[in-house]
Amino acid sequence: MNKKDLHKQLVERYIKGEASTGEVEVFFHLLNEGQLDEYLEQAIRDGADPVLWPESESDGLSKGPGRLRRLGKYSIAAAMILLAGLGIFLWLRPGKKQAEPLVVNDFKNEVSPGGNKALLTLADGSTIVLDSAEKGNLASQGNARVIKVDAGELAYQAFQKEGAAAQQAAVYYNTISTPAGGQYQVTLADGTKVWLNALSTLRFPTAFHDTARVVQLTGEAYFEVAAINGGRRKMPFTVHVTLPSEGITPSGGGGLQVQVLGTHFNVNAYGDEPDVKTTLLEGAVKLVKGSWGVQLRPGEQGQNRVQSDGGTSFLLVNDAVAIDKAMAWRSGLFSFEGADIYAVMRQISRWYGVQVRYEGRPTQTFFGGEIGRDLNLTQVLAGLSKARVHFRLEGKTLTVLP
Repeated sequence: MNKKDLHKQLVERYIKGEASTGEVEVFFHLLNEGQLDEYLEQAIRDGADPVLWPESESDGLSKGPGRLRRLGKYSIAAAMILLAGLGIFLWLRPGKKQAEPLVVNDFKNEVSPGGNKALLTLADGSTIVLDSAEKGNLASQGNARVIKVDAGELAYQAFQKEGAAAQQAAVYYNTISTPAGGQYQVTLADGTKVWLNALSTLRFPTAFHDTARVVQLTGEAYFEVAAINGGRRKMPFTVHVTLPSEGITPSGGGGLQVQVLGTHFNVNAYGDEPDVKTTLLEGAVKLVKGSWGVQLRPGEQGQNRVQSDGGTSFLLVNDAVAIDKAMAWRSGLFSFEGADIYAVMRQISRWYGVQVRYEGRPTQTFFGGEIGRDLNLTQVLAGLSKARVHFRLEGKTLTVLP
């Protein structure tokens, strides 16, 4: 029997519940390496139940290699859903295996996923709806022209002015904002690229004339900062991070500052999240909050945490952060790794533009894995329901049921 036949037989035995403990361990080892994807997809297309429950924790699911080994820190059982045709695995980890509840999903309508949507506010207060604007030149702002490069992509190009003429040009500020269910990319005049997630706002100068580059952010954005020199010095780049309740102000306020030269990093600063998280992929950044200051190295995440009593916030550094989790949205994915129902619903609410309500006591389930942000909402909810949580969707109101 060749390897393909062995893999197919292993999948069949697992689905039928006939696999031994040793075979289950081999199954998840091969699964993590991606060697069983086509056989699982075919099995589901042939009518197999897409939820593969082990008989108990001792079946080897919590002992598997790679990603599965990390499940041990939750001390809970696991289940796996394969979304056929998507090549994406969603791991669901309920606290206890339970009998099927009588509650079922109640979907009155469908909600489409988000997309490339944003509003650009020019220096004079006029606005441009970017998702409906034609490609090409949109406006001139001081020493730069504003260009819609493609769907979901905006760029600023500085006019070629030399020396004193460039320095004396008026500084104009523009603001780009994404709604719930929106995302957009903008290339600033210095070549810095910024990707905005849903419900995010970036205020920035249309051209950089001084010895420093400063922008303001609320929400979430990924930055690839261009390293440039101002005269003989490197020109630093600073992101003033403010929560939506603080608002975007010309002065930048007293919020967190992310100071960089040339680097790649992600900032998550939503008002409904417990921390402002800055995740560094390349280079180095310094985080400053009042008298606090920390420097990050690649692979680290700075967390600006507010004390539970509402007292002064402080900075922490997580040197064991999962970069894939922080950057999942840039890859078109939701990451639910280690998330409770509240954290999952915050992501869902921002991307699908729904208002989330809770009826009864919410599930204590922890979730994990990834699922595509290009799915309709009911598809995502159907997957989450395999963890013994159910939903009612009416218009733009999503109710989480016990």
